[in-house]
Amino acid sequence: MAAFSTAVNTVDLHYTDFVLPEPNAADAPPVLLLHGLLGNRRNFATIGRSLAQQLEKPRRVTAVDLRNHGDTAATQAVPEMTYTDMAADVLQFLDRHGIDRAVLVGHSMGGKVAQTVALTAPERVDGLVVLDIAPVPYTQEDAPWKAVVDILFLLDRIPVGSSKKEVDQLLLPAIPDSALRAFILTNWGAKESNWKIPISSIVKQIEALASFDIDPSVHQYHGDVFLIHGGQSRFVRHAYMDRIGEYFPNHLLTTIKGAGHWVHAEAPQDTTALLKRFLDR
Repeated sequence: MAAFSTAVNTVDLHYTDFVLPEPNAADAPPVLLLHGLLGNRRNFATIGRSLAQQLEKPRRVTAVDLRNHGDTAATQAVPEMTYTDMAADVLQFLDRHGIDRAVLVGHSMGGKVAQTVALTAPERVDGLVVLDIAPVPYTQEDAPWKAVVDILFLLDRIPVGSSKKEVDQLLLPAIPDSALRAFILTNWGAKESNWKIPISSIVKQIEALASFDIDPSVHQYHGDVFLIHGGQSRFVRHAYMDRIGEYFPNHLLTTIKGAGHWVHAEAPQDTTALLKRFLDR
């Protein structure tokens, strides 16, 4: 096992199993679903249940809450959010659940976590699916990432004690998309009248979240890699394809036309069908 998995300050990840095959079944490697920034494991509920029902090979299908997100944040908020730290959390999860190898499926931030695991501990990864993110550093000159940064700073300024309706109104001018506001508001605690996740800590980690500094001359993953890109998103661009190929020589890219960055939420049936095809290959 790679020493990478012994990193200090790992976090226990909360999780949901969508299917747990019989103990004596000849199971294929499990599937681990990793959400994006400001998300949680429930973002994969529809796809997780669909995969559990449709896969030809029996597999455990599990979604986790990454550090500082979902129920994991409620039990152990931490200041560090490098991809090395988050990858170590995933490797610890695999170890504690007796999982030797898994197929990793990650969206956005979770996609960078999944790529980090594959590149630094390839012996633990049986396949990789990345939803609308590239293994590159983003800057505020990249419009999609600047929009994320602007939203994070806005969230950090929301007054404690606001009602969910008041928060929604405060977000409206900057985020006219009601679906995106609803997604963000899943992190607002009505009883606490505050964020359920440590927004201020996440804001302090913006540079770490934007980065991807693994050396492709040292680390590659030679297993199967499937990148699913939203046709309306700018997070995966033609300019990134050479770098993707350096990290992942055996990659395939497909585009879901009409979908944006939240491709699994905007096109769940198409995404599920593509995942099923990859997993049953």
